Amino acid sequence: MSRYPESIDKITKARLAFSTLGSIFSIALTMFFVGILVFLVYFSTMFLNGFSEKMEMEVLFFSQEDAGVKEADIVAYEQSLKLQNFIQTSRVSTQKDNTEEAKRVIGNNYEEVIVNPINASIILTLKPEYTNADSINKVIKYIKQNEMVQDVEYPDYIVQVIQGNFTKIQWTVLGICSLFLLISLLLIGNSLRLSIYAKRFNIRSMLLVGATRGFVRRPFVFKGLVQGTWGGFIALILLSGALYSAHYLQLLPGFIDLSNTTVIACCLGGIFVFSILFTMLSAILFVNKYIKINSDRLYL
Repeated sequence: MSRYPESIDKITKARLAFSTLGSIFSIALTMFFVGILVFLVYFSTMFLNGFSEKMEMEVLFFSQEDAGVKEADIVAYEQSLKLQNFIQTSRVSTQKDNTEEAKRVIGNNYEEVIVNPINASIILTLKPEYTNADSINKVIKYIKQNEMVQDVEYPDYIVQVIQGNFTKIQWTVLGICSLFLLISLLLIGNSLRLSIYAKRFNIRSMLLVGATRGFVRRPFVFKGLVQGTWGGFIALILLSGALYSAHYLQLLPGFIDLSNTTVIACCLGGIFVFSILFTMLSAILFVNKYIKINSDRLYL
Protein backbone atom coordinates (compact mmCIF):
# COMPACT_ATOMS: atom_id res chain seq x y z
CA MET A 1 0.00 0.00 0.00
CA SER A 2 1.32 3.45 -0.94
CA ARG A 3 2.55 5.63 1.88
CA TYR A 4 0.70 8.65 0.44
CA PRO A 5 -2.84 8.93 -1.01
CA GLU A 6 -3.02 8.23 -4.75
CA SER A 7 -4.21 11.78 -5.38
CA ILE A 8 -0.77 13.12 -4.52
CA ASP A 9 1.41 13.27 -7.60
CA LYS A 10 5.11 12.49 -7.78
CA ILE A 11 6.15 16.13 -7.44
CA THR A 12 4.16 16.47 -4.22
CA LYS A 13 5.67 13.23 -2.92
CA ALA A 14 9.15 14.53 -3.66
CA ARG A 15 8.33 17.80 -1.92
CA LEU A 16 7.04 15.92 1.13
CA ALA A 17 10.14 13.72 1.28
CA PHE A 18 12.47 16.70 0.83
CA SER A 19 10.55 18.71 3.42
CA THR A 20 10.70 15.84 5.91
CA LEU A 21 14.41 15.32 5.31
CA GLY A 22 15.01 19.05 5.66
CA SER A 23 13.08 19.12 8.94
CA ILE A 24 15.12 16.23 10.34
CA PHE A 25 18.45 17.83 9.51
CA SER A 26 17.22 21.20 10.74
CA ILE A 27 16.23 19.60 14.04
CA ALA A 28 19.60 17.85 14.19
CA LEU A 29 21.50 21.10 13.65
CA THR A 30 19.34 22.89 16.19
CA MET A 31 19.90 20.20 18.81
CA PHE A 32 23.59 20.19 17.95
CA PHE A 33 23.93 23.89 18.74
CA VAL A 34 21.75 23.49 21.82
CA GLY A 35 24.15 20.73 22.91
CA ILE A 36 27.13 22.98 22.21
CA LEU A 37 25.57 25.59 24.48
CA VAL A 38 24.85 23.04 27.21
CA PHE A 39 28.39 21.67 27.18
CA LEU A 40 29.86 25.15 26.94
CA VAL A 41 28.03 26.12 30.11
CA TYR A 42 29.03 22.87 31.81
CA PHE A 43 32.71 22.94 30.82
CA SER A 44 33.07 26.66 31.51
CA THR A 45 31.51 26.20 34.95
CA MET A 46 33.85 23.33 35.73
CA PHE A 47 36.81 25.27 34.36
CA LEU A 48 36.00 28.37 36.41
CA ASN A 49 35.45 26.26 39.53
CA GLY A 50 38.81 24.56 39.05
CA PHE A 51 40.47 27.87 38.20
CA SER A 52 38.98 29.63 41.22
CA GLU A 53 40.08 26.80 43.49
CA LYS A 54 43.66 27.41 42.36
CA MET A 55 43.49 31.19 42.88
CA GLU A 56 45.03 31.81 46.27
CA MET A 57 44.17 34.63 48.66
CA GLU A 58 47.03 35.77 50.89
CA VAL A 59 46.34 37.34 54.26
CA LEU A 60 49.19 39.66 55.25
CA PHE A 61 49.89 40.57 58.89
CA PHE A 62 51.72 43.39 60.64
CA SER A 63 55.31 42.62 61.55
CA GLN A 64 56.36 41.39 64.96
CA GLU A 65 58.54 44.46 65.52
CA ASP A 66 55.83 47.03 64.68
CA ALA A 67 52.69 45.46 66.11
CA GLY A 68 53.93 42.50 68.09
CA VAL A 69 52.03 39.99 65.95
CA LYS A 70 53.61 36.63 66.71
CA GLU A 71 53.59 33.65 64.42
CA ALA A 72 51.74 31.64 67.06
CA ASP A 73 48.90 34.19 66.89
CA ILE A 74 48.75 33.79 63.12
CA VAL A 75 48.59 30.01 63.43
CA ALA A 76 45.74 30.31 65.91
CA TYR A 77 43.89 32.71 63.60
CA GLU A 78 44.35 30.31 60.67
CA GLN A 79 42.74 27.55 62.71
CA SER A 80 39.72 29.77 63.38
CA LEU A 81 39.44 30.67 59.68
CA LYS A 82 39.20 27.00 58.76
CA LEU A 83 35.84 26.88 60.54
CA GLN A 84 34.32 29.44 58.15
CA ASN A 85 32.08 28.03 55.41
CA PHE A 86 33.76 30.05 52.64
CA ILE A 87 37.20 28.43 53.14
CA GLN A 88 38.22 25.65 50.76
CA THR A 89 41.83 25.21 51.92
CA SER A 90 44.17 27.19 54.15
CA ARG A 91 47.77 26.99 55.30
CA VAL A 92 50.30 29.16 57.12
CA SER A 93 53.32 30.41 55.20
CA THR A 94 56.00 30.98 57.85
CA GLN A 95 58.05 34.14 58.24
CA LYS A 96 61.14 32.24 57.11
CA ASP A 97 59.48 31.08 53.88
CA ASN A 98 58.13 34.55 53.10
CA THR A 99 61.49 36.14 53.79
CA GLU A 100 63.32 33.75 51.50
CA GLU A 101 60.77 34.39 48.74
CA ALA A 102 61.15 38.17 49.17
CA LYS A 103 64.95 37.91 48.95
CA ARG A 104 64.63 35.85 45.78
CA VAL A 105 62.34 38.42 44.18
CA ILE A 106 64.40 41.45 45.27
CA GLY A 107 67.69 39.83 44.47
CA ASN A 108 69.60 40.77 47.63
CA ASN A 109 69.55 40.32 51.39
CA TYR A 110 67.59 43.34 52.57
CA GLU A 111 67.98 42.26 56.22
CA GLU A 112 71.51 43.62 56.11
CA VAL A 113 70.05 47.10 55.65
CA ILE A 114 66.69 47.17 57.45
CA VAL A 115 64.84 45.21 60.07
CA ASN A 116 62.84 42.42 58.49
CA PRO A 117 59.27 43.81 58.02
CA ILE A 118 57.84 40.53 56.77
CA ASN A 119 55.74 38.31 58.98
CA ALA A 120 54.08 34.97 58.46
CA SER A 121 50.98 34.95 56.27
CA ILE A 122 47.97 32.74 55.58
CA ILE A 123 47.40 31.28 52.12
CA LEU A 124 43.82 30.21 51.50
CA THR A 125 41.48 29.34 48.67
CA LEU A 126 37.75 30.00 48.50
CA LYS A 127 34.98 27.61 47.65
CA PRO A 128 33.71 28.06 44.05
CA GLU A 129 30.39 29.57 45.17
CA TYR A 130 32.27 32.37 46.94
CA THR A 131 34.48 33.42 44.00
CA ASN A 132 32.11 36.05 42.61
CA ALA A 133 32.92 39.72 43.15
CA ASP A 134 30.34 40.35 45.90
CA SER A 135 31.34 37.31 47.95
CA ILE A 136 35.05 38.05 47.58
CA ASN A 137 34.55 41.59 48.85
CA LYS A 138 32.57 40.31 51.82
CA VAL A 139 35.26 37.73 52.64
CA ILE A 140 38.03 40.34 52.44
CA LYS A 141 36.03 42.74 54.59
CA TYR A 142 35.46 40.00 57.16
CA ILE A 143 39.15 39.08 57.32
CA LYS A 144 40.27 42.70 57.59
CA GLN A 145 38.16 43.13 60.71
CA ASN A 146 40.90 41.34 62.62
CA GLU A 147 43.31 43.93 64.02
CA MET A 148 46.34 41.75 63.21
CA VAL A 149 45.61 41.79 59.47
CA GLN A 150 47.47 44.38 57.43
CA ASP A 151 46.09 43.58 53.99
CA VAL A 152 44.49 40.85 51.88
CA GLU A 153 45.74 40.11 48.35
CA TYR A 154 43.58 38.31 45.82
CA PRO A 155 43.73 38.42 41.97
CA ASP A 156 39.97 38.95 41.64
CA TYR A 157 40.42 41.00 38.46
CA ILE A 158 41.68 37.94 36.56
CA VAL A 159 38.69 35.88 37.68
CA GLN A 160 36.26 38.62 36.64
CA VAL A 161 37.85 38.97 33.19
CA ILE A 162 37.64 35.22 32.56
CA GLN A 163 34.04 35.06 33.76
CA GLY A 164 33.14 38.02 31.54
CA ASN A 165 34.68 36.44 28.45
CA PHE A 166 32.93 33.13 29.03
CA THR A 167 29.62 34.96 29.48
CA LYS A 168 30.07 36.70 26.11
CA ILE A 169 30.81 33.38 24.43
CA GLN A 170 27.74 31.78 26.01
CA TRP A 171 25.47 34.59 24.80
CA THR A 172 26.93 34.34 21.29
CA VAL A 173 26.25 30.61 21.11
CA LEU A 174 22.77 31.18 22.55
CA GLY A 175 22.03 33.62 19.73
CA ILE A 176 23.17 31.10 17.12
CA CYS A 177 21.05 28.37 18.74
CA SER A 178 18.02 30.66 18.72
CA LEU A 179 18.49 31.33 15.00
CA PHE A 180 18.65 27.63 14.14
CA LEU A 181 15.71 26.98 16.46
CA LEU A 182 13.63 29.47 14.49
CA ILE A 183 14.70 27.96 11.16
CA SER A 184 13.86 24.48 12.43
CA LEU A 185 10.44 25.64 13.61
CA LEU A 186 9.67 27.17 10.21
CA LEU A 187 10.77 24.02 8.35
CA ILE A 188 8.75 21.76 10.62
CA GLY A 189 5.73 24.01 10.19
CA ASN A 190 6.14 23.97 6.42
CA SER A 191 6.37 20.18 6.40
CA LEU A 192 3.27 19.82 8.56
CA ARG A 193 1.30 22.35 6.53
CA LEU A 194 2.14 20.48 3.31
CA SER A 195 1.12 17.14 4.83
CA ILE A 196 -2.13 18.52 6.21
CA TYR A 197 -2.93 20.35 2.97
CA ALA A 198 -2.55 17.11 0.99
CA LYS A 199 -4.96 15.36 3.38
CA ARG A 200 -7.27 18.27 4.10
CA PHE A 201 -10.38 16.59 2.65
CA ASN A 202 -9.70 13.36 4.56
CA ILE A 203 -9.32 15.35 7.77
CA ARG A 204 -12.57 17.23 7.14
CA SER A 205 -14.38 13.97 6.36
CA MET A 206 -13.17 12.37 9.59
CA LEU A 207 -14.28 15.39 11.60
CA LEU A 208 -17.70 15.33 9.94
CA VAL A 209 -18.30 11.66 10.80
CA GLY A 210 -17.47 12.28 14.45
CA ALA A 211 -13.72 11.66 14.74
CA THR A 212 -12.18 13.45 17.69
CA ARG A 213 -9.45 16.01 17.28
CA GLY A 214 -7.10 13.71 19.15
CA PHE A 215 -7.70 10.93 16.64
CA VAL A 216 -7.03 13.29 13.73
CA ARG A 217 -3.99 14.78 15.42
CA ARG A 218 -2.37 11.44 16.29
CA PRO A 219 -0.59 10.58 12.98
CA PHE A 220 0.93 14.05 12.70
CA VAL A 221 2.16 13.95 16.28
CA PHE A 222 3.65 10.53 15.54
CA LYS A 223 5.40 12.02 12.53
CA GLY A 224 6.82 14.71 14.79
CA LEU A 225 7.97 11.98 17.17
CA VAL A 226 9.80 10.18 14.35
CA GLN A 227 11.43 13.38 13.10
CA GLY A 228 12.47 14.38 16.61
CA THR A 229 13.92 10.94 17.26
CA TRP A 230 15.98 10.95 14.08
CA GLY A 231 17.02 14.57 14.53
CA GLY A 232 18.06 13.93 18.13
CA PHE A 233 19.95 10.78 17.13
CA ILE A 234 21.91 12.62 14.44
CA ALA A 235 22.63 15.45 16.88
CA LEU A 236 23.98 12.96 19.44
CA ILE A 237 26.32 11.50 16.82
CA LEU A 238 27.57 14.98 15.86
CA LEU A 239 28.00 16.03 19.50
CA SER A 240 29.76 12.82 20.49
CA GLY A 241 32.10 13.11 17.52
CA ALA A 242 32.86 16.77 18.28
CA LEU A 243 33.54 16.11 21.97
CA TYR A 244 35.71 13.07 21.28
CA SER A 245 37.68 14.87 18.56
CA ALA A 246 38.25 17.96 20.70
CA HIS A 247 39.35 15.80 23.63
CA TYR A 248 41.51 13.40 21.59
CA LEU A 249 43.19 16.15 19.54
CA GLN A 250 43.65 18.35 22.63
CA LEU A 251 42.07 21.33 20.88
CA LEU A 252 41.14 22.92 24.22
CA PRO A 253 43.42 21.33 26.82
CA GLY A 254 42.29 21.85 30.37
CA PHE A 255 38.82 22.97 29.27
CA ILE A 256 37.10 19.89 27.83
CA ASP A 257 37.02 17.23 30.53
CA LEU A 258 35.18 13.99 29.73
CA SER A 259 36.09 12.27 32.99
CA ASN A 260 32.59 12.71 34.47
CA THR A 261 30.81 10.31 32.13
CA THR A 262 27.59 10.39 34.17
CA VAL A 263 27.07 14.12 33.62
CA ILE A 264 28.05 13.82 29.95
CA ALA A 265 25.54 11.00 29.43
CA CYS A 266 22.79 12.94 31.24
CA CYS A 267 23.42 15.99 29.04
CA LEU A 268 23.27 13.92 25.86
CA GLY A 269 20.15 12.11 27.05
CA GLY A 270 18.49 15.42 27.95
CA ILE A 271 19.22 16.83 24.49
CA PHE A 272 17.72 13.72 22.86
CA VAL A 273 14.56 13.92 24.96
CA PHE A 274 14.28 17.66 24.32
CA SER A 275 14.50 17.01 20.57
CA ILE A 276 11.53 14.63 20.73
CA LEU A 277 9.41 16.86 22.98
CA PHE A 278 10.21 19.91 20.86
CA THR A 279 9.03 18.35 17.61
CA MET A 280 5.94 16.75 19.16
CA LEU A 281 4.87 20.05 20.73
CA SER A 282 5.46 21.84 17.41
CA ALA A 283 3.36 19.22 15.63
CA ILE A 284 0.50 19.65 18.10
CA LEU A 285 0.51 23.43 17.71
CA PHE A 286 0.50 23.37 13.89
CA VAL A 287 -2.04 20.55 13.62
CA ASN A 288 -4.45 22.40 15.88
CA LYS A 289 -4.16 25.42 13.62
CA TYR A 290 -5.14 23.44 10.53
CA ILE A 291 -7.84 21.40 12.23
CA LYS A 292 -9.64 24.65 13.04
CA ILE A 293 -9.41 25.93 9.46
CA ASN A 294 -12.59 27.30 7.91
CA SER A 295 -14.33 24.96 5.43
CA ASP A 296 -14.34 27.65 2.75
CA ARG A 297 -10.55 27.70 2.74
CA LEU A 298 -10.26 23.99 1.90
CA TYR A 299 -10.46 24.77 -1.83
CA LEU A 300 -7.87 27.57 -1.82
